[in-house]
Amino acid sequence: MAEHNRFAPCLPRTPAATPLRTDPCRSGTDRGPVDASAPKSFRARTRILLALVLAANVLNYLDRQVVSALEAELRAAFDLDKMAFGALWSAFTIGYMTFAPAVGYAADRVHRPRLLALCILVWSAATCASGLVTTAAGLYAARFFIGVGEAGCLVIGPALLADAVPAHVRGRVLSLFYLGMPVGGAAGYLLGGSVRHFGYGYTVAFLVAGLPGILLASAVAPRPDPRRPVQPAGDPAVRALEHRRPPAPRDYLRLARRTSFVAIVLAQTFAVAVLAPILHYAVGFFETERGLSPLAATATLAGTALVGGLVGAPMAGIVGDRLARTRPEAHALVAAFGYAAAAPLVALVFGAPSPWVFVPALFGASTLLFACMPAVNTQISLAVPDNQRAMAYALAVFVLHLLGDMAAPPLFGRFADAVGTGRAFVTFSVLLAAAAFAAFVSARAMRERTE
Repeated sequence: MAEHNRFAPCLPRTPAATPLRTDPCRSGTDRGPVDASAPKSFRARTRILLALVLAANVLNYLDRQVVSALEAELRAAFDLDKMAFGALWSAFTIGYMTFAPAVGYAADRVHRPRLLALCILVWSAATCASGLVTTAAGLYAARFFIGVGEAGCLVIGPALLADAVPAHVRGRVLSLFYLGMPVGGAAGYLLGGSVRHFGYGYTVAFLVAGLPGILLASAVAPRPDPRRPVQPAGDPAVRALEHRRPPAPRDYLRLARRTSFVAIVLAQTFAVAVLAPILHYAVGFFETERGLSPLAATATLAGTALVGGLVGAPMAGIVGDRLARTRPEAHALVAAFGYAAAAPLVALVFGAPSPWVFVPALFGASTLLFACMPAVNTQISLAVPDNQRAMAYALAVFVLHLLGDMAAPPLFGRFADAVGTGRAFVTFSVLLAAAAFAAFVSARAMRERTE
């Protein structure tokens, strides 16, 4: 019998002797490998993390959209004209985009679930405060801090999930995360409309929207932080920057030199420059130009967005993950084809007078645009080093809100005053073709770096 070696537990094992794989459920302090016989499906902790982050994203969009359903009450209570009411969205966007880079920098250095919980607490408290303030200045301040808190959700949430699951299912997981936009947005409109219908007032709406987030924050904070897995050694797209040092502010400049990352962010920015005017002006267009009642116009947009999101986002995740088995640029290609197909549909929505034409076109455009959202963000997660993922999402959020949410609506409004709202929408739909081209550039850059 061979003599037992008491030092054997301390000796390194060869890969041939013990196949290893990364455990997506382990926290940052648990660096040990997992035996290859362990199941490859989601573990319980990963499922819980996904459920909590998805719930946070639903509340994220609910809290930001409920104000849009309370326009009449808020304008009357705070003596706001239409422009002043629109500035509530600007206050939110300023807080959102200015704090996103700071949140991204912190998220790559600290325990991310606790930071996400803090962000949830900030935006939930600010939502509750929106119903309690008595001055317009207080309402603007509350909206600003809602933006500050919600900056953490779209920066930390995708990075957490991307690190918690293997790359081959990342697209599907992120597609579930981005269901928060159609589900939460529709819930915000439904909450505001229900409160108005039963005569409870805007205070109740804001409290109902904000209080669940305080409970959710207490559930998110103690979750373990998934460790940032080392990328495969054979992946040259990220091999040069595989390191464990904490990211520094100068890494934002390094990210800006990565063609695949910059191009996909530009694609998303072009798309937001089309989507933001639709969210701001489409209801009025359908009422004045297509003769729909306010309820019918709102229901048409909310219904097509909700169903389109429920169909498009999971579809993109499944297709992208399957194609990614053989094509590393698959998610960028999904986004490129989605934007290219959505461009003529958006033009048809606002160019065709018949509801038998523009309603199906609106559903198709919504499905494709919501499909592009998880595809773009999965591409971002694959195009950057793992220890800079939150910074990458933060930079993307800053750029698309600066050039999309902030710049596009006023430019669209001025253009619409000159040529008409319908013609302005048709013209702006060309930006989706630009988004498709940028996504193709990102796909090509990713392909070249992985060959």
